[in-house]
Amino acid sequence: MSGTWELPTAGEVLEVAMPDGALVYVRRHGNPSGPRILLSHGCGLAVDAYYPFWSMLLARFDLFAYDLRSHGWNPPGPHRSQNIPTFVQDCEHILRAIGQGYDERPVIGVFHSLSALVALLHEEQWKGFSSLVLFDPPVRPPGGKPEDLAEIGEEMSAAARRRRERFETRGEFAERLRRSRNHRRLLPGVAELMAETTLRPAQEGPGYELCCPREYEAQVYEYLFGWAMRVDLRKISCPVKAIGTDPTEPYSFMPSMDLRQLIELDYDFLPETTHFLQMEKPEECAELTVKFLKGLEVI
Repeated sequence: MSGTWELPTAGEVLEVAMPDGALVYVRRHGNPSGPRILLSHGCGLAVDAYYPFWSMLLARFDLFAYDLRSHGWNPPGPHRSQNIPTFVQDCEHILRAIGQGYDERPVIGVFHSLSALVALLHEEQWKGFSSLVLFDPPVRPPGGKPEDLAEIGEEMSAAARRRRERFETRGEFAERLRRSRNHRRLLPGVAELMAETTLRPAQEGPGYELCCPREYEAQVYEYLFGWAMRVDLRKISCPVKAIGTDPTEPYSFMPSMDLRQLIELDYDFLPETTHFLQMEKPEECAELTVKFLKGLEVI
């Protein structure tokens, strides 16, 4: 596995303007004649940081990747708009823009963490995906009660507010990641990739700053798990594959505490992974994704 990750140039970039004026840049990669995938990421991250995973899908799929508003490529929008209902509406606008800009081909959703929750809430309302592959969707804590999520949200919101916002170099940020217990299993070179994709040159003064300001990230965590407890899996009509992290890890999630629903959702987990499983075991994550879609006769 490479220790250096060089992001490819997007074949096309679609600029999607939201009703409130926020901009989201959707990048097209891969095989234009293949089954279509829409891909996004977790809170505070950027979809390009998942390149070790989605690089393995490029030969087979017509892949559209986007950052959530105020993340990654996108300029920071209004602080008040950084919330789950707005992310859900953005997802619908993106799906419509892709269909209008290209064709109405069925879309497979491949999402992680926050964007996985967004996709589930989207499906309850609009039914826009032909199938979903969800990595560590933050819906239920293993061995706990749904109400426990409120405490987890408070802890994560407080941690986000303590994040350092500015760095002299991207290398300094990468070194902090390498020393962090939460990122101890990242593949070689992924810390540098995360530094490249989640930092931008500072708007004022030298150095770099977080693409997603820490107050924006903290606000999402405050309400994330309240929305997670609203998910009704019985309303999701498309096939769903849920791939979890090692359930013994802190902040590991399961899509349901109901064993019957776990079977219906085609639930798997990857041992010895953390919440960043697509950056730790990208080959295994891609293999599970492809296997599921072959079972649906999508490929």
